[in-house]
Amino acid sequence: MDEFAQLGYAKYFANGLFDTIQPPKAVGFAVFYKLAHLVGWDAASMILVGRMQTALLACGTLLLVYACARALGEQRLRALFIALVLLCFTNFMERIFRTRSEPLALFFALAAVLVILRGHTLIARKIFIAGILSGLAFLVTQKSAFFNLALGLGLVIDVMLRKDFIAAIVRGFYLTAGWLLPAVAYCFIFGGSDPLRIAESLIFGPVEVAVNGSEAYDGIRVYVLQTLIDNTFLYLLCFSGMIITLKRWRISNEKTRIALVFSFVITTLVFTHSQPWPYVFIMALPFISLWSLVPLDYLLTHSRTPILRLFFLTVTTLTLLSSYFINFSYLKISNVRQLELVTRAEALLKPDEKYFDGIGMLPNRLEPTTLWLDAWYVLKTLREGKDSEAWQVLTQSPPKVILWSYRLSNIHSVIAEAIDNSYVQVAPNIRMAGRRLRIGHQEEFKVPLAGRYQLYSETGAPVSAQMKVEGITLTPPITLSADSKTITLLNGPERALLLPEGTYAGLFKDGDDDKNLFANIYHR
Repeated sequence: MDEFAQLGYAKYFANGLFDTIQPPKAVGFAVFYKLAHLVGWDAASMILVGRMQTALLACGTLLLVYACARALGEQRLRALFIALVLLCFTNFMERIFRTRSEPLALFFALAAVLVILRGHTLIARKIFIAGILSGLAFLVTQKSAFFNLALGLGLVIDVMLRKDFIAAIVRGFYLTAGWLLPAVAYCFIFGGSDPLRIAESLIFGPVEVAVNGSEAYDGIRVYVLQTLIDNTFLYLLCFSGMIITLKRWRISNEKTRIALVFSFVITTLVFTHSQPWPYVFIMALPFISLWSLVPLDYLLTHSRTPILRLFFLTVTTLTLLSSYFINFSYLKISNVRQLELVTRAEALLKPDEKYFDGIGMLPNRLEPTTLWLDAWYVLKTLREGKDSEAWQVLTQSPPKVILWSYRLSNIHSVIAEAIDNSYVQVAPNIRMAGRRLRIGHQEEFKVPLAGRYQLYSETGAPVSAQMKVEGITLTPPITLSADSKTITLLNGPERALLLPEGTYAGLFKDGDDDKNLFANIYHR
């Protein structure tokens, strides 16, 4: 679900960005996904182009992992093996290609680490450039504060242990200066004459969700257990490599120590995160995979039993191969049903007409709000009732179309009064402003949108018939004001749909809502 929203946010870029996108959210990713909006010609193509962008980004991420391994002294084949280990992690394969902000932030973080690791000496200019890249990662998503902290500790802990406190201060200064450069530019670009408002939202914006998230997301630490079970051998391989390298701290070179501290810090932060959704793990996996060869080297060097070495190497090879091929099942995952829904909904809406779903499934149609109906906002809506944003949207700036999913079902008790007699189902998971009429039956229609209305058949073809509106016999199309009307279909077909005037032939479809539209999104 997040894929649709984060890709769709780009439609607001340079269009009152901080008035239309959640102000607390860092939206640097919107610039990246704006390309999909420029290249795509309709909603489905924008989604597919966005996925191709992220796929290319994932390939770039693998190249950066390879480059980091080479910078740490690994030979080419060994560096390729490290990239292969990374591809064997289920979370990485399942999440790195999703149109979310984390893959882009990870790319910048890896680039920052690579700048530090390359070359023989660590000069101020390299630290400054790494700081800029680290700052760009933060502007993509505030979760990158994990990367920022890990990189800062990696740079200063080593020299502090050597009691070179001046060097630690200098490194921290240049890293912070580099980080501040894109952050300040971001605040002035989007804040104009009031950059402090943007700065405040960047720093304190996510705190509310972080503090209150446990109320809505109780039990999601099961995903930590899930990834550890699904990738037990891989985690043992990488974690043991990190521990072995830590024991060799005194004889390791500076680059290895910096990378090791970074890996330990980012892994600790990710796995103790208050909301460890599966996509968060990709922020740590590339860095822990850098140490996957260390246990094999240790075994070959210290084990005097050839059979034991052969057994361990065989188990490692078989585990990696099985994990690698199992992960190919990811390629079978498609969003055929979602794309079908997106295509149908887009056709029902003119470019200037709005829809609502709490998910943001249409990247090229506007919404009356960017309300993100995740579990936390569902609970907030249920608490606030008619004071909630969802109720205000549906009563004060009602959309023409509502895309229905379990998220709206969860708040139906709050919004029922605003939709039950105002919207009619025209296809699975699609509601449109209107009312279903039957000959001779009086129906109440709480008109959500003022405008011209026409009668249509169940297939979307215009219908010629008469109807009585508040006791007056009329022949559609008719103009209705936004208030409650008593309507009776007088003649024509047995059933008809009274909808905003438009072209809908072939766009309606019989059938119940697909309740499994977003089923098992965090499981295979």
